[in-house]
Amino acid sequence: MPALPVGERDSIAYEDVGRGPLVVLIHGSPGNARAWQPVTRLLEPRFRVIAPNLPGYGATTRPPPGLPSDSSHAARLIEALLDGLARPLVLAGHSYGGVVALQLALRGIVKPYALALFEPVAVPLLAAVGDKEGFASAKQVFDDYRAAFEAGEPQAVRTMVDYWFGAGAFDRMPQASREFLVSYTSNNVDDVSATFRDAYSLDALRRLAVPTLVVYGGRSPDTMVKIVHAIARHVPGARLERVEDAGHGLTTTHPELVARMIATAAPRSA
Repeated sequence: MPALPVGERDSIAYEDVGRGPLVVLIHGSPGNARAWQPVTRLLEPRFRVIAPNLPGYGATTRPPPGLPSDSSHAARLIEALLDGLARPLVLAGHSYGGVVALQLALRGIVKPYALALFEPVAVPLLAAVGDKEGFASAKQVFDDYRAAFEAGEPQAVRTMVDYWFGAGAFDRMPQASREFLVSYTSNNVDDVSATFRDAYSLDALRRLAVPTLVVYGGRSPDTMVKIVHAIARHVPGARLERVEDAGHGLTTTHPELVARMIATAAPRSA
């Protein structure tokens, strides 16, 4: 996997496959670009697909030590990666990658023809739209998760997994998946912390002049339902899609549907 140097200290690793209009896929947390492979294989015959590793995964650098960071560090690295390339036909993100994709679109340096957000975990949006109780409830869960990790709880990540994927989801995962999640809990805690430091302005959302597709699963928790509906209400012309038989992992469980949604997200005039 190649890596692009960014400035004096940073780099961003990425996959780059296929030929055609550019599609950018941003993975969730914890994970890496390979999480998109079932979708990438379906897209690469028609599109050039770039899938970066987010900070802390592979050769993509974390923010400087000791400095609190929101999702802007990830956004800056991806902006550097895409600098000089063709305008993305679609910028897509899943879970925490959906947060980063939304932040990229709001920053306005990367200007995709379309934005596709699959289960974006943008919990602070709840506070921005006035759902203080929903925000506080979710924040408490993730504050407790971070505290458990910092106290040395070896399977603290179970809290995050079961919250988004459903009770007992961690225990139902293959052992290799559980081991991966445990080994990258520190990275996920960083990503969760970055998510909760992101600020959202309703005015900025209303000015987002990008055709936006927002997708969630019918089995997803109420917090996700509230997040995607908030985006759909405030981004002009946003289209909300519910996948009845899917949960938070829909990009893995429904790759054909997700690939089709991405391929058709951009307007025909793009």
